[in-house]
Amino acid sequence: MTSHSSFLPHHCIAIPCNCTPGRCDFRCRSTCSLQAVVEAIALGHLKRGWYGRPMSDLTALSAIELSRTIASGDVSCVEVMNAFLERIETFNPHVNALVNLIPRDECLRLAREADAAPHVDEKLGWLKGIPIAVKDLSRAKGLATTCGSPLFQDEIATYDDPHVAHLRAAGAIIIGKTNVPEWGLGGHTDNTVFGLTRNALDPELSAGGSSGGAASALARGMLSIADGSDMMGSLRTPAAFQGLVGFRPTPGVVPLAPEMDQMELGLVSIGPMARDVADAQALFSTLAGRALQTSADNLPETSLAGLKIGWLGNAGGHWPIEPSILHYCEQALEVLATAGAKVDACTSHQIAELWPCWLALRQTALSPGKVLYQDPSKRPLMSDNWQWEIAQGTLLSRDDIGEAKQTQRTWWAELSRFFSECDVLIAPACQVHPFKSEDGTPRQIHGRPLDTYHRWLEVSLPASLGNLPVISMPIPSLSPQHMTGLQLMMPSGSDQALLAVARGVEAALGRAI
Repeated sequence: MTSHSSFLPHHCIAIPCNCTPGRCDFRCRSTCSLQAVVEAIALGHLKRGWYGRPMSDLTALSAIELSRTIASGDVSCVEVMNAFLERIETFNPHVNALVNLIPRDECLRLAREADAAPHVDEKLGWLKGIPIAVKDLSRAKGLATTCGSPLFQDEIATYDDPHVAHLRAAGAIIIGKTNVPEWGLGGHTDNTVFGLTRNALDPELSAGGSSGGAASALARGMLSIADGSDMMGSLRTPAAFQGLVGFRPTPGVVPLAPEMDQMELGLVSIGPMARDVADAQALFSTLAGRALQTSADNLPETSLAGLKIGWLGNAGGHWPIEPSILHYCEQALEVLATAGAKVDACTSHQIAELWPCWLALRQTALSPGKVLYQDPSKRPLMSDNWQWEIAQGTLLSRDDIGEAKQTQRTWWAELSRFFSECDVLIAPACQVHPFKSEDGTPRQIHGRPLDTYHRWLEVSLPASLGNLPVISMPIPSLSPQHMTGLQLMMPSGSDQALLAVARGVEAALGRAI
């Protein structure tokens, strides 16, 4: 009997299977992996937490399963709320994922109101009674929108942002906020208002960011589903760090607050984070203000047979990426090839031109912060990252911005060429594994120094600059220290087609948690 313990959560015993030790290609998941988890639970080798929770635990259900259970009358909204509140009270003090939580009695009052509400259309009201916490960059009426900054910690929202209003209309109960880095910058969730958010799978590791609070809450079962936003991997990185699915839709499909829509120049997109693709797809419809297109039991899935995949790898050596990440990604691609996909390497010299283009457009988008930066009483309360972005932005000329926009248009043309030859582009979801949370963001990757605080997120740029829908899919059977994933991209506007492909990929690879 062999084992691949290097692929397991640190609290699991080795999985018995016929794969080469440490080299599981995932093809065995339907037999030995399930058997191993059952054996591990029976032997007491799995700690109480996400792994090994009985399915009678309401917090272990997917959002779709939970919705169905509530709609059937098998459980009440109050029972659901109590289950999640107990889990939050147990685990949130250790990971600090949820902030600005409303009082328990208020949560239960809202749950009782949901129980008393008349039956609504399942496709519109499928979130009835399900607790949700909103990312703390978005407004939820009655709650502070701190953006992780002491400058905004007392800013109580008087209305909901559009996607939050859609959540409420679908029956969700907003119980608080999910933590973020200050102003969503940096890919590592820490701020001076609420402090550090820890990885739910290993509290010594980074949760990622900026939707790090959402990821840790999901991975620890304190939420069944969550919203997030993504400019530079903010949904994709934390999802990859914690075995989750993070979907960045085509910008504009999920409406932004009006001032954000004008400020962010199409670089930001709001989307779902979930434990599986079905939940992400259902929540995406709600965030976009649409009824579910079909029953949650019958969401489409694309067969991988004949699917043409373009693999970006490390962009011809341009992106510094930890070698083990490329190894795990290529193993996963082998599984997809076995399922019938055709995988070909592809790259472009234009990828090297995206970084300066990105800096110019991002700093332009963040330029409204200059008003705070120029106020001597407020600048000291701004993070170093935020100050750096504003200071760099002041150096940009109109020609710099014009050149960046032209580079972006050239990239769009290059993407058209890519998609004339393949159905989906795939790249690593991140360039590093989860790092020690106390160490701050990476300053080098595999010996190559990084010149900015966020250069380790460069792999996010092809989708972000291309206005592409992109989904981060976890690679299963990795330890918390080795968590990573794939990011799948399709042409702008192909959101539902991408989600259908992601369902096929998930069926081939399996879920991570």
